[in-house]
Amino acid sequence: MAEAVLITGSTGFLGRALEKKVRERGLPCLGVARSLAADAEHQAIDLLHDMPRLQTLLSARRPSLIFHLAGGTASGDFFSANVNTTKNLFQAVSDVPDYSPRVITLGSAAEYGDLGPEPIRETARERPVNGVAKLAQTRMTLLARRRGQRATVVRLFNVIGPGMATSLAAARFAREAIAAVDAGRRFLTVGDLNPVRDFLDIEDVTNGLLAVADAAREEEIVNLCSGEPIQIRQVLEEILRQIGVLLEVQVEPKLVRGPEDIPVSVGDCSRFGALTGLRFRFNLGESIARLVRSLR
Repeated sequence: MAEAVLITGSTGFLGRALEKKVRERGLPCLGVARSLAADAEHQAIDLLHDMPRLQTLLSARRPSLIFHLAGGTASGDFFSANVNTTKNLFQAVSDVPDYSPRVITLGSAAEYGDLGPEPIRETARERPVNGVAKLAQTRMTLLARRRGQRATVVRLFNVIGPGMATSLAAARFAREAIAAVDAGRRFLTVGDLNPVRDFLDIEDVTNGLLAVADAAREEEIVNLCSGEPIQIRQVLEEILRQIGVLLEVQVEPKLVRGPEDIPVSVGDCSRFGALTGLRFRFNLGESIARLVRSLR
């Protein structure tokens, strides 16, 4: 295992959970994000604009493992937030003499696009609909790998857990169902409930990321998923069951994504299993229970 870990995007949903998991293992961990309260274990560095500070940090702390989770839209440019931050990170690493950390870049199932109902392997030819920026980030990571850096992309499918963004379906369903009960309202607005997705609990995601980092072999791309198809409708039904309420489900046209929504996105996790010896089974009831408790 690594001697010290750096996490970019450490204030995000996954970043917070991963930092907690790393510290539970007793490893030194440094969190980096665009905006946070700086202390001995956290540094506010904008990966788009603070290259000198990033290189200084890497030179001083020399983490042997870097999880690159930074991205998103806070900068106003999703492409730059994913691609240019990744380019800057690998440039900063290469500019530090005698330094070769393991770098895990967080990818996305959205990179694959609409490839049909069968489980998607890492060797599939990507046809992204809304994952173009993430695919470009992957290409940047693989270019760094070709130049000799120790880089792997972990393509994450869907995650459920406490702290997830309330704009995501599971958290939005749970939050609005709880609010409906409190207000005496008898309906809930939703988008399309037919898409099928591949879910993992946040606990399994953090364990999976660390398992890939621990593996003796360093693959180019690894799916992190359960391989189990679950319809969005099932997620909503489980949330309502656990809250103990019957609500009328009303489709809100603004929440229907239309052609941008992919009917089925389920991953093949055989490479992850061969690499780590692990296989995660997703328990919808347990994950929803933890999510609902966190929102009450």
